[in-house]
Amino acid sequence: MQFMILFSRHPEKASLPVPADLREAEFQVVRGFYADGFVRQVWLRGDAGGACMMAEASSAEEVAQKLNTLPLVQAGFLQAPLIVPLKPYLGFAPRSD
Repeated sequence: MQFMILFSRHPEKASLPVPADLREAEFQVVRGFYADGFVRQVWLRGDAGGACMMAEASSAEEVAQKLNTLPLVQAGFLQAPLIVPLKPYLGFAPRSD
């Protein structure tokens, strides 16, 4: 099952720079998620601070469990992520006449 995840900066820490060691730790965890096939894509948000991620897992609970290990989430720089389960789009399916 695929999920879209939206990350937003925590308002209380939005103006604070993320320490370099914490940022590198975050990069390392996300690279591991990608290598394991959990993360499919990661994008920085153009509308606000944060990111968008496409992930694949068996449940939203599994996604939440993994994302709660992210250093920026644990340190409070990011709010709890919004996890959106995705379903197939049927508009491209063959039509029966």
